[in-house]
Amino acid sequence: MDFSKLTDAVEGIRKFVENAAGGSDKEEPADKTVPGDSAATQLARNARQSYQKTARWMLAAFAAVGVLIFGSLPFAAIADVELTWPNSLFLVGGLVLAVVGIVGAVIAVSLVSEPEDASLGELDVALREIQKTDDKGFVWVKGRPVLTVNKFAALWNPRLAARIELANIVHGPDSSAHLGPNLESAERQASVTNLIQKLGDLESAHAKLAPVAAKLTVSVEGYEKRIADLAKLLAELRTRQGEHAETGLDNEIGAASAMYQAAAAKLDSERAALTTEKQKLAEVDDQLKLYHDHRELVLAESGVMQLRGTFRLARRVLAVAAVLTLFGGTGYALSLPGATANAAEPPAAAPATTTPPAPPAYSTGLRATVVVHDGTSAARELPRECVERSLPAIWVGNGRVPPTTGPFTVVVTDPACTGEITVQRGEGRFALA
Repeated sequence: MDFSKLTDAVEGIRKFVENAAGGSDKEEPADKTVPGDSAATQLARNARQSYQKTARWMLAAFAAVGVLIFGSLPFAAIADVELTWPNSLFLVGGLVLAVVGIVGAVIAVSLVSEPEDASLGELDVALREIQKTDDKGFVWVKGRPVLTVNKFAALWNPRLAARIELANIVHGPDSSAHLGPNLESAERQASVTNLIQKLGDLESAHAKLAPVAAKLTVSVEGYEKRIADLAKLLAELRTRQGEHAETGLDNEIGAASAMYQAAAAKLDSERAALTTEKQKLAEVDDQLKLYHDHRELVLAESGVMQLRGTFRLARRVLAVAAVLTLFGGTGYALSLPGATANAAEPPAAAPATTTPPAPPAYSTGLRATVVVHDGTSAARELPRECVERSLPAIWVGNGRVPPTTGPFTVVVTDPACTGEITVQRGEGRFALA
């Protein structure tokens, strides 16, 4: 397989994964019913984007490994496979394992993109699943939440482990720092349930005070307008009385003056009532803002913690999926026709020689004459009278004729010196007869 084509395929899969998972990390502003753009919410959003980006790259790496495994396998050869039991077990089982691994990888990465709890009610339900409760609410022992789940189960479930850690943070000894002040009672620590109840009470108080303040505001504005109109009327009547000395205007001026005084008194009363109601409303709104800030903090902590557990679960599932894909691809490759054909075929025979080897220049049995020098190892094998004289012999060998000074092996044919001797280089002389 061409390596450049394989590289292009991996790059294409990476781009596809990025586009499918969302190429842009920007998120739309949150709705007013959920945490806004506070510092805690922004940190949670940044953590979510970081986890999602890491998950996309994990999927891209998994896809690259899958291409390396299956991109080099001849999928077209599956048409030549005869499905027989149990010979096709590796083929079918390998494909099934590979499919399970690929589907598991896609599901693992999609888990990171799932929305986490977006309300205190969902968080309260999630915490009740792992913390003991009674008719008074959550249960604590020595300031620690009493958990109802097995810690060993948390070792196999990262999501459950993250939820346990969240319970120890939100409902731990420092619960008031996370949920807000003055939520604990004489018997129990502050809990998410208390925060929900506190927000509900404050919202109810705000709902009662806001209409009263709005009504008083309208009333004050109406009396202010009425007083302005009466003051204008009194000024006009007094001007007419001064210019024409009309005695009939005294009654009108007196009536207008009485209405002015009554309106002024009522305005003072409405203003005092409005000031009181606005003060009450401001106190409630200040507390609402305080506990809404804690609501945003708790939801941000919950989102980050749950997303961390989901990411760890996705990473674990993706690792298992990679192993399944590897074993599945290996089983599939070994089951294809021709996968082991090369091993079963006998080795190819060496090509036949077209030209026979050249025969040696001489062959064994040539007549020769040799002289063995005195004092050599070959001389000790011969009688004294056979040393340092020319002896008839037959050369033993099938290669080239040995050099004159040896080495050589001959059979001496002289009747007095008969026998086979080997003379090393420089121990004698050799010559063909």
